[in-house]
Amino acid sequence: MSDLTKSEKSKFRYDYLIIRDRLEPPIRFAYSSIIFSRIKKLEEYKNAKTVMFYLSYGSEVITDSMINEVLADDKMVVVPIIKNPGDGVMQAIKISKLEDCYERVYGIRQPEYNQDEVISKQDIDLVFVPGIVFDNKGYRVGYGKGYYDKWLVGIDISKRIGLAYEVQLTDKLPIGEYDLPVGKLLTEKRCIEFTTN
Repeated sequence: MSDLTKSEKSKFRYDYLIIRDRLEPPIRFAYSSIIFSRIKKLEEYKNAKTVMFYLSYGSEVITDSMINEVLADDKMVVVPIIKNPGDGVMQAIKISKLEDCYERVYGIRQPEYNQDEVISKQDIDLVFVPGIVFDNKGYRVGYGKGYYDKWLVGIDISKRIGLAYEVQLTDKLPIGEYDLPVGKLLTEKRCIEFTTN
């Protein structure tokens, strides 16, 4: 990635974190609830047996109640886990309850690492992807460590669904060589389907 692209992404990251952080907690809770209602209407979700959620951090779309309800719905829930911070490797690990996710890496919750609970990404039917800002082709800017873009390689675009508030959308983002778009984006106002591969 060029220095210019890195610099442009940093600017988007800074600007849109401020915008997202301005949403008051009651608004974020309300919007997250609407977004989850949209998730439940998706055929991809209805047909999925194994679903990957991120564990919400900061002002992200809140996933806790989503995870609890999906677990109660007899679907397998997996979440991201980083065994060795700094090595750029993310894995997906099965959880049985949200309370097991108490360890923190980069401030983000995750469960204790257990190799027996690690799930191959080929066995995951749907992946909900966080982001700080998304553009009109499904590309995203996250926190800049690259974990998701590396991990999403090999997962069909139809299985990659971004979750964001409407204020997190922009027309166009600077794209690096390894950036991968989501196939759909759910906000509190709409479900956007992208045609870019």
